[in-house]
This record gives sequence, structure tokens and C-alpha cells, in this order.
Amino acid sequence: QVPVAHCFGPPGHYKRKFCTVCRKSLESPAFRCEVCELHVHTDCVLFACSDCRQCHQDGHQHHDTYHHHWREGNLPSGARCDVCKKTCGSSEVLSGMRCEWC
Repeated sequence: QVPVAHCFGPPGHYKRKFCTVCRKSLESPAFRCEVCELHVHTDCVLFACSDCRQCHQDGHQHHDTYHHHWREGNLPSGARCDVCKKTCGSSEVLSGMRCEWC
């Protein structure tokens, strides 16, 4: 339950990805968390929540009791919903929900 900061690598260019803080397209250099693949602009990195999935892998919890940690967007363009099997990924807008633990 203790928040863990993201492990951002060096800034790079990421095509068809969106900032999870301001929800705008990543057209300029941006950061990506090496653990949970969170994408943020260099200007938005200070506003990113410290909720990396590494905090859930501390070894003190039972692996059968993980709760889903839902985060919006940055799905692959061909992603499909597990429930209705419809396409839910988009390269035009931050869309869909994915679990950071799964």
C-alpha cells in the first residue's frame, strides 16, 4: 500500500502514445516507466502519481489476492476487450482501460 515512484528511463520519442497526466499526444520527447510502461511528457513528470506496480510486488502479500489496478489507455492498436471482444485500442485518442498488475 506504500506508493512507489516510477522508474523513468531517459527521454525518448514514442509514436502513437499519450501522456497519462495531460492526455495529449506525445509529440515531443517523453518519459516511460521501465516497470509499468507509464508514458508522460517531460513537463508532466512532476505531476505523475507515485503508483508504480512495483509497490504491489513487495513479497508481503499473497499472490492470489491481487486487486486490479486500472489505468486508462496506451493500449496496442489491435487490442480487444476481454469481455465483449470488440476493438478497444486507438492511435487517435487515449482510450480503453488496462490493469497494471496483469
